[in-house]
Amino acid sequence: MNTHAGAILAALLATGAVAGCGSGGDKPLSKTEYIKQGDAICKKFGDKLDKAAQKQFADLGPNEAPSEKQLTPFVEDAVKPNIESQISGLRDLEPPKADKDKLNAIYDQVETALAKVEDDPESLLEQGADPFEKANAAAQEYGFKECGES
Repeated sequence: MNTHAGAILAALLATGAVAGCGSGGDKPLSKTEYIKQGDAICKKFGDKLDKAAQKQFADLGPNEAPSEKQLTPFVEDAVKPNIESQISGLRDLEPPKADKDKLNAIYDQVETALAKVEDDPESLLEQGADPFEKANAAAQEYGFKECGES
């Protein structure tokens, strides 16, 4: 993959993408199990996003940035639905009671960043201005490996 598509993917995958595994009940998960299931969700949607980026930006050269014409449909057709599905899957898990507010704050940060990206898709290309940076750092600090990975 070229450099710019890779940078876009790195920013997006930092939000995480996991393979939806529900907790299967109302009993809160342990932190370890929550992270395990959450990371599975982030990986699943991250892989989908990676494939979409490779397809959308396959014709770009190594030093060529995508145009707004290429970036806008990618955000609308791939980024938005994948991140929304990821967050929905994570919110469907029953978190440890003590961590519920912390996790909701992380997911709220992701949703705020996604809204910024929807309003300005080119924000994904701005050097040093990753819209998902705070959410990614918080996810990594919580203990996720896939979710929030750069």
